[in-house]
Amino acid sequence: MERFTHKLCLFLDKMAGFTLVMIMALISCNVIMRLLGYPIKGAVEFVGFLSSIAIGLSLAYCATQGGHIAVTLFTDKLSEKVQKWIELLVDIVVLFFLSLVVFRLCIYAITLRVTGQISLTTGIPYYPFVIVVAFGFLVYCLVVLSSVLTFFKKGVRE
Repeated sequence: MERFTHKLCLFLDKMAGFTLVMIMALISCNVIMRLLGYPIKGAVEFVGFLSSIAIGLSLAYCATQGGHIAVTLFTDKLSEKVQKWIELLVDIVVLFFLSLVVFRLCIYAITLRVTGQISLTTGIPYYPFVIVVAFGFLVYCLVVLSSVLTFFKKGVRE
């Protein structure tokens, strides 16, 4: 499972990177077109949509790299075994909250779909972007679950 989640996270991170390139191109084109008197209609909305995709898809890869903030001021003074158990406890709590986030984002996407919420300038529906962010959080859940399973597979023996 760990190898699968790592490859999936790497793929999603590359997609997030491509999305950032699209944001840069859009902003650059909009600046040039604005100077010529023809700004791109809805550029701000497009940047917002693309930003949500970039952030949503890159969360899990950041977790695989240990890039999220961890405050270890107090736990550094504890034994390595206790630190591992605290890390497991934190991972379980994080898994619970991430699952809750995925669930609520799915409900929110369904609500946006049913109510027909669209952006004002371009008329693009919001729900597909919420689904992408929910998927990103789901993959993040898989990364944390993989960490928990790895602990039980290897960590208990140590």
